[in-house]
Amino acid sequence: MRELRAGYIHFPPIAYTDENGNAQGTIIDLTNELAAMSGYRVKWVNYPINRIYRTLNTGDIDLWPGSPNVPALEGFTVESQPLGISVKLCAFALTRSPAVHSLTDLQDRSLITIRGYTYREQLRTLFSSNSRTPIVAPNNHAAMQLLLRGRADYLISYGHPMQEAMGDYALQGTRCHKLDEWPLVYVISRKNPHARQIAEQFDQAFQAYRQPDAAPQPLRGNPQSFATTP
Repeated sequence: MRELRAGYIHFPPIAYTDENGNAQGTIIDLTNELAAMSGYRVKWVNYPINRIYRTLNTGDIDLWPGSPNVPALEGFTVESQPLGISVKLCAFALTRSPAVHSLTDLQDRSLITIRGYTYREQLRTLFSSNSRTPIVAPNNHAAMQLLLRGRADYLISYGHPMQEAMGDYALQGTRCHKLDEWPLVYVISRKNPHARQIAEQFDQAFQAYRQPDAAPQPLRGNPQSFATTP
């Protein structure tokens, strides 16, 4: 079988490294299954997100199961169709904080973000224009403790990893105010000469995986925008 080099970030339970140093998670399992159906085996490497972007550009990794339509990846990647796994971005808050109905509700509020996470363009603009610099926590567990201590009004993070953290440190009355949600795709480096073919193969394998009797469809159509909107 041909080998594909794939990168992943720590994003439990979707993707993480177990105690034996092996890649685990729902997207890891799905990717391994689709790769085997397409005649590939996957060699996984765990990188920070910026290194994921860099190694896709250099071709040191062939693919990354991640977010679609990332501006930093335009020009040197192709994408598969959306997968059946979505990522939700939330403003987590205790009950004492007002509800968030739009991004403007976060303007000039005290915020906590997570080191190593990327936030979509509108949120980065909000952070840079905010009169208060966000507190950057090393991980979700530390961020939750900061929120409990009243260090900020809102914690900006992703639903899946935060749910994992809340299993260890339950926060009574914590609410997720959804800011955005988008599906994961396979982002494939154009440095691989078969990049588009790989995208097509994974699309067809995914259709067969979900609907064994469905006729495979080629990767076509207009790209969708999943930018954060107020």
